[in-house]
Amino acid sequence: AATAAAAADDGCPGRRPYHTVLTATGSVYQQWQARIMYHHWKKASAAGGKCTDMAAFTRLCATAGGRPDGLEGEIPTLFTVELSAQVLASHFHFGVLNRPNSVKQLMESTTLLAEIRKTSDYVLILETDHVIMRPIPNLATPEKPAAFVFGYMFPQPSQQWVVEKYWPGGSYKSVQPVGPSPLLIHLDQLRRVYQKWLDFSLGLRSNSEAERVIQGWVQEMWGYSIAAASEGIVHRLVEEFQVEPGALSTEAQLAEFAAGRFYIFHYTYQFEYMLDGTPCQPWNIGDWSLDKRHFNQVSPAYPLPQPPPGANAAGVWLLNAWNEAMGSIPSWPSKQPAGGEGGQVVQTLYGRRRLDWFSRHANGFEQEARKNPLIKRMRGKRYSCAAGAGGADAQRVSAELQPTGDMSLAGEPRARWGAMNDPMQGPTCPVDACLFVNLRGKEAVAHADGSRLTVYESVYTARSREAARHPLWSCEAAE
Repeated sequence: AATAAAAADDGCPGRRPYHTVLTATGSVYQQWQARIMYHHWKKASAAGGKCTDMAAFTRLCATAGGRPDGLEGEIPTLFTVELSAQVLASHFHFGVLNRPNSVKQLMESTTLLAEIRKTSDYVLILETDHVIMRPIPNLATPEKPAAFVFGYMFPQPSQQWVVEKYWPGGSYKSVQPVGPSPLLIHLDQLRRVYQKWLDFSLGLRSNSEAERVIQGWVQEMWGYSIAAASEGIVHRLVEEFQVEPGALSTEAQLAEFAAGRFYIFHYTYQFEYMLDGTPCQPWNIGDWSLDKRHFNQVSPAYPLPQPPPGANAAGVWLLNAWNEAMGSIPSWPSKQPAGGEGGQVVQTLYGRRRLDWFSRHANGFEQEARKNPLIKRMRGKRYSCAAGAGGADAQRVSAELQPTGDMSLAGEPRARWGAMNDPMQGPTCPVDACLFVNLRGKEAVAHADGSRLTVYESVYTARSREAARHPLWSCEAAE
C-alpha cells in the first residue's frame, strides 16, 4: 500500500490518520469506478494539506485466485481470493458478498494487515461508486466507529425474528441504520465483527424467508449492522458522511449539496432527464441518462456529454467529476473520436431511452404514442422506399410504421420503431424529427422530413460519422 503522509507525530498536533480501504472486484464495471474514485481520493487528500487524516489508500480487490487484474500499477492494491462461482450461485449470485470475504482475508493475513497498519489502526471502508467531495477527517474513536445513516436501514418490528435468528436474545431496537460503507472504524473493533459480518451476510442471502422483510440488495448491509449490534458496537451516526442524490432529489437536499455539507457522493441513483430538462419518474430512462449500470461491460467513453438545460446541480457535478477523472488518466480505455477525426462514435448517455428502456417495456411504445408529438404524427404512415439514395429508376418496396410500434419493410424481418431524441446523431437525424428503427437487429435512425423518410445507420454502429451520412433507405410517402 502507498502511504500519502508520515506518522501522526510529524508536526501535526491532534492528527489521527487513517487508511482508506476500497473494497472492489476486478470486473470492468468496478475497475473504471475504482479509477475515478482513486483520482478524487488523491485530490481530496492533497486538499487536506500536510496534516490531512487521509494518510493512505489501498484497493482491496477480490479476483479469481487473488491474481493481479492490471490496475495495481495505477492504484495501490492488495489482492484477495474472490468467492467461487459455486458459492455465489448458492447465494443468488450476490457479488457484494466478496466485500466481507475480502475483509476477513485482510484481517487474518499478517502480511496484508501489516501493509494497512504501516499507516494507522483506523480504516475507512469505501465502495467503488463513491466520489470524495472534500477532505474527510477521522470521525471515529477507538470505542466508537463512524457510519452513515441510511434511510432505508431503520429496523422494524417485523424484522425482529431475523435479528434473533443471527443474534439470539438480541433486539431490532439495538440495530443501527448503518452499513459497512462508508465506515470509519478502529481495527480492534473491526476484528470483533468481521467474522459475524461475513457469516450473517451469507446466511441472510441464502434465506428466502428473510427476503420477505429485508430486500436482497441490502442483506449484506444488514449482516454488518446485526453483527455490530451483537458485539455491542455503537456507531456515531454521521448524516453528512455521504449524499445519494438523483434527478428527483428534493430542493432541501440540493441546497445542502450546494452548500458543501457532504463528504462523499454515492452515485447509486440515476439522473434521467428528457431533452427539455424534465426529470423522469422512477423506473424510466431519459433521453439523457447518467447511470453507472449502462457500463457493466465497458468503461464510459471520455468525454461524456453535458446534460440538458435544467438538470440539477448534483447531476452536473457528478458528470464533471467523471469527466475530470477520465481526462486525467492517459490510459483511459475508451475515448470519443476528436472533432474531425474518423472512428466510431461510442454511445454513452444519449439514446439509452430507445435502446434500453424501449426494448424492456412492453408498454413503452404506448407511452410514447400518448406523449410524443412525432410518434402521434407518424403512426400508421406508409412509404415507398428504395435502397440507398434511391433515384427515379430504383426498385421500390413498401414500408409502414405500424400503430403497434412494429415496422414492416419488404425484405426485412420484424422491425421496431419509435422516437430517438439523441443529439449525438447529428444533422442527418435532428432531434424532434428522428426515429429509432431496428432493422435485422441493427440499430438505425430515420429522419422524418415532411413527406420523406430517410433511414441511416446509427452513429453508434457506423464505422464513422461520415459512413453514417449515407442513406440505407430513401422513402417517399405512399399515395
